[in-house]
Parts: sequence; C-alpha cells; structure tokens
Amino acid sequence: MNPDGPWAPRRWPGHLLVAVLLGGAVALGSWQYGAGQAERDASALDLTDRDPVALSDVLGPDDPFPAPSVGQPVTVSGTWVDEATVFVTRGDSWWVVTPLVVADPAADGAALPVVRGVSDRPSAPSVDGDAELTGWLQPGEGTGAADDDPTDDVLPQLRPADLVQRLDEDLYSGYLVSQQPTGGLTPASLEQLPQPDRFTGLRNFLYALEWWIFGVFAVFVWVRHLMDASDPVDRLEE
Repeated sequence: MNPDGPWAPRRWPGHLLVAVLLGGAVALGSWQYGAGQAERDASALDLTDRDPVALSDVLGPDDPFPAPSVGQPVTVSGTWVDEATVFVTRGDSWWVVTPLVVADPAADGAALPVVRGVSDRPSAPSVDGDAELTGWLQPGEGTGAADDDPTDDVLPQLRPADLVQRLDEDLYSGYLVSQQPTGGLTPASLEQLPQPDRFTGLRNFLYALEWWIFGVFAVFVWVRHLMDASDPVDRLEE
C-alpha cells in the first residue's frame, strides 16, 4: 500500500476528523433550517378564531413564548397594577398597557402585560381591583424602535422586558390584547400590530446554508490535501 495514498493508515485520523466536521455541519445546518421553517409556519398560522383556553395551558410564568401559540385566545384572571401602566405608540394613537398579576397559583405572583384598549392620547382612566379577561396572546415585539425618552411612560414597542423596572412582580414573556376594553377605551385590534418581517426565518436559512458550505469546504480542503500529498512529484513540477 502506498504510504502516501489516500487510504493509508496514517490518513485515517484525518478522514475521521473530516467526517466529524461534515456530520456536524450537516446536523447544525439541518437544525437551523428546521428552526427557520418553524418560524415561517408559526407566522402563517392564524389561531385568532379558535376557542379560548386557560393561559396556564399555553404559557407559564418562566416559559419562553411558544411560537405556535401566537394569537391564541386565552382567558386569565388577576389583579391590576395600575401604577405600572404604559402607553405604546401605534401611529396616531396609543395602546394602554397595564400589567395584571395572574391569580393562578401556578403563576407564582407573575404579571401579564395587558393591552386594555386604545387611547387618542398617552393617558387613560386608572383601573384597579380584580379582572377576568379574554384576549389574544402575543410575543414581545422586537421592532428595534428607539425610545426617545426612557423616563416617561410612552414606549415605541411592547416588550415585557421594558416593564421590568416598573413593578416588583416577575413578568410573562408575552402579553395579552384584551377583547374587552376598560375605562371607555376603544378596543385594540391585532391589525395595529407591527407588520411581521416578510423575511421571517430567512436568517435561519442563511445560517443553515453557511453550515453546509462549511462542510463542503472542509471536504474540499481535505481532498485537495490528499491529492497534493499523493503526487509530490507533480506538485513540485508545477
């Protein structure tokens, strides 16, 4: 057997390394592709007309937001935290958002931001006491809009993380758009949500492609090395 041939025993560790790299690249690329497809499927799924279920059946206080549950109608009861009310800009109007401390023992005292309705100015009647609501569950927004004045109660987007410093309770990873407005507010509509990125899942697909290209490149480099090593004379003549 040619000691410099591609199948010589001393080449086996290299073959094994390339096989591991190629398998890892294929696996990671496939995982990224699956994640991108899941995002696209979730964005295309309309749950808004389904029967409402209990919030605890969909989302727990420590759970990441489940992508397949965007727009799922849920029921929830709890107590308002009026002092943490904020106003989220929606064009020429504002969403009035007040956290609700969920009454379910499984919630462990966590609060769910609730869109109570729409106001034509960044102000609204106060609310207190207990409430029982039905609404559409939504994940936190990530429009990238900058907050021009972090010290006021007006926010450019609705992210539960932006409410953390406004109340003592933990927060759910999503929020609720209530179907029942309070205090004379206009009902909020899901049509007022920021439009989803038309390239939903594209980043995952590009990452998958990068991993697959990396795998092909690793194989190419190894094959080229074997060709050069097995023909040293031809390589020197070049």
